[in-house]
Amino acid sequence: MGRGTPLRGRSEQLSLGLAVLRRTVRSGQSGIVLVAGEPGMGKSALLDALAAEAAPLGFVIGRGSVDEIARTSPGAPLLMALRSGPLAPAGTEAGTRVGAAAGAGEIAELDGLSARPLTFMDRIGEILERAAADTPVLIAVDDVQWADQLSRTALAALPAWLAGHPLVWVFTSRDADCPVFRDLTARTSPSTPVTVVPLAALGRDDVLQIARDRLGRRPSEPVRRMLDGVGGNPFLAVQVLEGLVRAEARGEPAERVPDEFIAGVRRSLAGLGPAAADVVRMASVLGRTFAVDEMAELLAPRHDHAAVATGVEAALACGLLGAVGHRIGFRHDLVRETVYGALSDGARRRFHRGCAAFLIAGGHSPLEAAPHARLSVTGDDEACVRILRDAAEEAVPALPETAGKLITEAFRLLRPGSRVWRETGEHGVDVLGRVQRAADAVRLAETLLRRTSEPETTARIQVLMSRALWLTGNLGDSVERIGRVLALPGISPALRARLEAARALALTGHDAGAARAVAPAVLQQARAVGDREAMVLALQAVGEVGRNSGHHLDAMTAFRELRELEGVNHVAGEIIELQLLDRYEESEALIAAALADARDEVEAVRPSLLSAHMWHDFNLGRLDDAESGARALISLSGELGGHVYELDAVVVHASVCALRGEWERAKRLVADRESRSRADDGIRKPSLRLMRGWFAAAEGRPADAVDILAPVLYTARESRTCWPWWPGWTRLLLAIGTAAGDERFAKEALTLAEEGAARNPGVVSYEGIAYQTQGLARQDLTLLERAADTLGRSPRPELRAGGAADYGKLLAARGRRAEAAVHLDRAWAIYDLMGARPAQDALHRAARKAGIRRPAWSAGASRPAHGWSALTEAEARVAALVSAGHTNRSAAAELGVSPNTVGTHLRSVFAKLDVNSRVQLVNAHRNRTDEAFGIR
Repeated sequence: MGRGTPLRGRSEQLSLGLAVLRRTVRSGQSGIVLVAGEPGMGKSALLDALAAEAAPLGFVIGRGSVDEIARTSPGAPLLMALRSGPLAPAGTEAGTRVGAAAGAGEIAELDGLSARPLTFMDRIGEILERAAADTPVLIAVDDVQWADQLSRTALAALPAWLAGHPLVWVFTSRDADCPVFRDLTARTSPSTPVTVVPLAALGRDDVLQIARDRLGRRPSEPVRRMLDGVGGNPFLAVQVLEGLVRAEARGEPAERVPDEFIAGVRRSLAGLGPAAADVVRMASVLGRTFAVDEMAELLAPRHDHAAVATGVEAALACGLLGAVGHRIGFRHDLVRETVYGALSDGARRRFHRGCAAFLIAGGHSPLEAAPHARLSVTGDDEACVRILRDAAEEAVPALPETAGKLITEAFRLLRPGSRVWRETGEHGVDVLGRVQRAADAVRLAETLLRRTSEPETTARIQVLMSRALWLTGNLGDSVERIGRVLALPGISPALRARLEAARALALTGHDAGAARAVAPAVLQQARAVGDREAMVLALQAVGEVGRNSGHHLDAMTAFRELRELEGVNHVAGEIIELQLLDRYEESEALIAAALADARDEVEAVRPSLLSAHMWHDFNLGRLDDAESGARALISLSGELGGHVYELDAVVVHASVCALRGEWERAKRLVADRESRSRADDGIRKPSLRLMRGWFAAAEGRPADAVDILAPVLYTARESRTCWPWWPGWTRLLLAIGTAAGDERFAKEALTLAEEGAARNPGVVSYEGIAYQTQGLARQDLTLLERAADTLGRSPRPELRAGGAADYGKLLAARGRRAEAAVHLDRAWAIYDLMGARPAQDALHRAARKAGIRRPAWSAGASRPAHGWSALTEAEARVAALVSAGHTNRSAAAELGVSPNTVGTHLRSVFAKLDVNSRVQLVNAHRNRTDEAFGIR
């Protein structure tokens, strides 16, 4: 069908799209339209038609498209949409560009943000949010099946981030199962409904109607037979008909179809002079629009500027090329594909090489030149390999999947005897490790090591390999490998320090005792040689040793030095240790400072900071905020494709559910995470085992809980993780062992609590838990009184409540009811503020058993699922701010969270209030306020 082709036979599909546009104008509700169909089925024409219909409805319109060859240019279709000109008549309000909502400098800034995907998406979200504040917005992107990784992430995430704004997203794809379509349909919700518009082949009657429109008469029987050969493809039908019209004008007989289309393109190309033909061929390889000066530079010295200019005019005159704004390009992708497909292999490589050289010489990024370099390269082409390597390095932050593919391809293009084979391979191990392709990094390192005998090179590769082995959890293998390399002679002091530090870090997850023995000396060695990389590895090792063994002051000191050495990227480790040391004011201040400092490095730190902030809220009993942070972190992990912090988020989310008594929901979260096991879960899975043991105990199966938890408890001192040492777990473990009648298990939990206090002197949470577990084990009122007093000074509400509850229960059991009631009331008030329903129920049972009646205790009704009372505190704050006119970004600034987190809250608000747009939310909020003041 192509651009400008009538939408014959597509009225139903156009109506589906129009319904979404009109609904958005009427209600302010977002909408997504996904148009899928084979090449030539009319996707672009339908997109044009919807844009044309949107303009009179008042929409601001942004148009973008994705090119098959230049698709690795990160974020290009969204940038194009923000910069695109209006489709409505010039000068009308509806024709204003989307980008007009932002300053020119802000739009220009986006070009430099492709390496930081979260910042890139935040900025675009802010621009679109401002644009949608005054008028509905249509963002239309063609051919998203070719979208680069950053664009795929943004196109799938932004509709949910901006839920409730009057935004309509229209995307087309040749593949109905492309990643963008899959992600969007999986995330569909009432606030961002998805409308799928399939474009199948036209029926024979529709094709014949197109023929009548184009020919001005009823087609003859021979023409009908020819049109039957296009298979209902409207674009090919139009091309055939236009060929017939041209043939009749020349007095020539019509040729057979559908080969006529391809033959026609080839005839047109053959009829051009050498310069014009090269212009068309080079344009097919370049894969994007161009200016005459650019084409002249691409074809020099083969043709001079005048010849190229003349050639461009000839290509325009014959219809192979057309004007696209102020630039020049193909009228349809199928024309470009036909020209490109006719090139010989040699010509194709030559043209791609010219494009790569042109882009690099013009200051374009290696990532833009990489598609041409990879299609032009022949064996051991060092110049093209260098482009691919530089492009892979550039792609690491924003396009990790692309980075891995590029560096792998660069290495495969080289023979082992090539001059840059080893250098490229080492770079590949480094890149693959950084983009979490650990198994591939290990395989590549092994390939290099098989052809390497020189000790210094072997040591360098082994250090790189150790990082990948850390990710896979194969730490024993890493320790053995590094040990063999350390035995080699001739290794420089700096590399030896790196190897020793890498070995110490691996030992933290393999042999905790050995790690504790060597880590301090390794750090001293790294300081002595002054090697930065050795220092980073050694500090990580010392920090991991301290955390996993429960020596949190040591861990905090190491992580603080690491943060001072490496910057904000390593701040999360220090924040978590401050929390484990009860230093929550410092934790909160450091979170705020890190968020402010991280504006230019948000990709590296946002997930880690969001995780640290989530734990901060959870430990302080802010369950609503902790749950919101966990949900945002899980969503963010999916959007970025990184899962390092997802497990922590699942544990917090499930713990919040358990504390509220939502056991089935908590169990589903844990089971789902366990079913998606990842390579490094061997280090982290103890947390999930602890959760499952908790669930079993809550279901009245203490013996099963002991079986589940025994492997974690009995290996706690040599643990590869810090989980068993965290405040609160030892109290639960003791209770489970006591309920199961397992004296050894209970004693081990008590010993662990005592050691935790000994390793963290002066930390009231640890000291209080030690008194608490001792008092419970011995049923000693004096110890439980001391525990209640000590834990009463803890910043953690759950620990304060637990200390008061245990003391109050034993007082009640000893007949001291009046004293017991005081402490039980204290515990009840804390649990009530937290919303910890099971703990409240336990207090009820203990009080009734002791004959204590507490009329002031409410029934502890659970929060309803729908309505205003269903909103959490965080959701209520977001609802109030949005109803007052705040954007996601301004609400985020007001609350001290990210715009993504606000979007997460807002989607939950919509679902609970049964509204689908910000307009409906404002009306619901106004009605609620009017009712509160008795206004009718």
